[in-house]
Amino acid sequence: MTQPLKMLIEEHDVIRKALEILTLAKEKLEAGERPPPEFFERALTFLRTFVFRFHHFKEEYVMFERLAEKKGGSIDAQIESLRYQHERGRDLIAEMSKSLKGYQKGKEVQTSTLLENLAAYLSLLRHHIHKEEHKFYPMVEELLSDAEKQDLVEAFKKEEKKFGASQAKESRSLVKAMGALL
Repeated sequence: MTQPLKMLIEEHDVIRKALEILTLAKEKLEAGERPPPEFFERALTFLRTFVFRFHHFKEEYVMFERLAEKKGGSIDAQIESLRYQHERGRDLIAEMSKSLKGYQKGKEVQTSTLLENLAAYLSLLRHHIHKEEHKFYPMVEELLSDAEKQDLVEAFKKEEKKFGASQAKESRSLVKAMGALL
């Protein structure tokens, strides 16, 4: 596996760990338990910063664009589908965020809204990661030359600098803190 894909898969591993913890929170909600609101606040912070701004940006605006160029438009619909899934995930997170105040107050409608959007998000992201790792990442391996892959690494590192060198470490700590709250 080449370096750019290794970078993205390591990020997927952090995201998968968060998804495991979020699944536990979903199961607790389904069983009538109420994880602390701080759990969801930290989860939303993780999803907005690490997943959306840090990870998805590299995929959408760096890797997908390079693949689209290489394929001359033949995978535009597939890339648009992945971008739609990213956008749909952001919408689900926004709905969870809106429901959080009501959840904190014990309101049933907002608790249901939180649970519904959480469940949809978990399903969406698992499917999305699978599609990337089994369809798009192999395309990177096949289509890009070694020089293009190295250029992709450099582009990823440039994006990472915008977020600070400690973003990945801070995100791992945030995931651990989420787990500790459950």
